Amino acid sequence: MLGVRLDSELEERLAAVARTQGRSKSDIAREAVRRYVDLHDEAYRREARRQSTRASGRDAATDSAFWQDAAAWK
Repeated sequence: MLGVRLDSELEERLAAVARTQGRSKSDIAREAVRRYVDLHDEAYRREARRQSTRASGRDAATDSAFWQDAAAWK
């Protein structure tokens, strides 16, 4: 469970979007947080992959199978 405080303007905008879409504010906020986490989690994985490949001195193409498997670990 997570509680989030929004300023009144953002809360009003969120409520308007929710009404327009026929969804709850919580549903929209949950989707937004999920997208944010997915985006930043993937960016973290890309950076880790880049640093690992660079540190090992290996060619990125030779490690692609490993990283494809790692993506499935979610």
